Amino acid sequence: MNQGMKKHVMRAAACFAVGSMTMAGFSGAVSAAGTGLAGLDKAVITAQAEKEVAADTAEQTQEQKTVAPAENVINTFAVAQIGDDSYINIRTAADADSEIVGKLYHNNVATIIGEEGEWYRVQSGNCEGYVAKYLLTTGSEAAAVVESVGTQVAQVNAEALMVRADASEDAEVVDMVTADQIVYLEEDLGGWAKVSTDNATGYVSADYVSYATYLPQAESVEEEAARIEAEEAAYAEWLAEQERLYEEEMARQQAEWEAQNQAWIEYLQSQGSYADEAQATADQAADAAAAQQAADEAALYYDEETAAAAQAAADEAAMTAANAQAEADAANQAAADYASQVLADAGVDASTVAANDGTSSARQAIVDYALQFVGNPYVWGGTSLTNGADCSGFTQSVMADNGISINRTAGAQSQGGTSVSLSDIQPGDLLFYSGSGDYGIGHVSMYIGNGQVVHASNSTDGIIVSDINYRTPVSAKSYIN
Repeated sequence: MNQGMKKHVMRAAACFAVGSMTMAGFSGAVSAAGTGLAGLDKAVITAQAEKEVAADTAEQTQEQKTVAPAENVINTFAVAQIGDDSYINIRTAADADSEIVGKLYHNNVATIIGEEGEWYRVQSGNCEGYVAKYLLTTGSEAAAVVESVGTQVAQVNAEALMVRADASEDAEVVDMVTADQIVYLEEDLGGWAKVSTDNATGYVSADYVSYATYLPQAESVEEEAARIEAEEAAYAEWLAEQERLYEEEMARQQAEWEAQNQAWIEYLQSQGSYADEAQATADQAADAAAAQQAADEAALYYDEETAAAAQAAADEAAMTAANAQAEADAANQAAADYASQVLADAGVDASTVAANDGTSSARQAIVDYALQFVGNPYVWGGTSLTNGADCSGFTQSVMADNGISINRTAGAQSQGGTSVSLSDIQPGDLLFYSGSGDYGIGHVSMYIGNGQVVHASNSTDGIIVSDINYRTPVSAKSYIN
């Protein structure tokens, strides 16, 4: 940019006041306050420092009036060079006790319009007032800062102006800007200006734009209050959204937990029907075997007629047992299919549950017994599987009802039994979690296979089934031989 253009830019800077400008890339008033919650956590230049300046001039007469500044100061720039975490107050009078009308943040620029003793009268953005002289950078140093912090802009002077992909009237149109719109000036190319709009970077004819430099300026107390209010409202809205998302996630997890627990209940009920049907079939098979034994004895010890009658009865019993077995097999398959579907709907692999990876009947019996009490309450200090138990009371009672005696607390339970690697656990093994209890243990659960545990969780959830890693277990013990 040539020297004439630079002078034009600097003269035009004052036209871009904070309250009246819309910059390309964002809309509304351009804030001169810097970033962050300025005014809430910034370190202010203290009133005491300003008072010290006032004290230095106490001998001046009270009738002192605002005097015209020196010729080399009037209408020149002053800059606040106080660090990113500080600001300077602009006051209504050349007095450290006077009212604050605005704030200058680091690298904010003001125009000096007068002097009064050791105070400058300045105008910056929508603020006009007084700042202690020693707080501001002026002269050539200020000019150098202004040169570095200014943002080059271009204002559109036509009703509509095409933004082209190259500096040529034949180039593709990539955007359109309208009268008085202000865009970022990337480069002055003489007859063309390279600019950035909301939508694209391209070139416009320099004949239809005016160049200027936007300088960061002061923030009035009204603007600061409005900004803080907007920031607090945005933060409150963000918190409300986070709370909504959290509640949605909790509801989803609760629904998933309830579905899985219901699936376990239905699965166990189906397992109970298997046992009933198996017992009935076994009874009928036993009856058939007894009838056949009676027929065999009749053939040895009784007459032919009696033996024939006994054999007929044995054949009938055998047929009844065979039919019962076929019906039981069909019913069991239908029940198994239903149970598998229930578990699949709850996200549980039915095959691993049914097979239990070769789990012994004793272990499976203990797991099935424990799962009967899912949904019952948690009671601290309790050992009742129906009326309420805490975590160690639950495991102690389940084991006791299956003929295994273990200690009462989770910590004590972690010291008995046989140590098991967490990678080798089997259904029925107890898992322990760190906490503030004895031996550094705060909770215990029972592994049920399929990467899941059953445990008395808390007073809100009661006895539930959870994924094994809902918390990270620190050890495992087996009490099942």
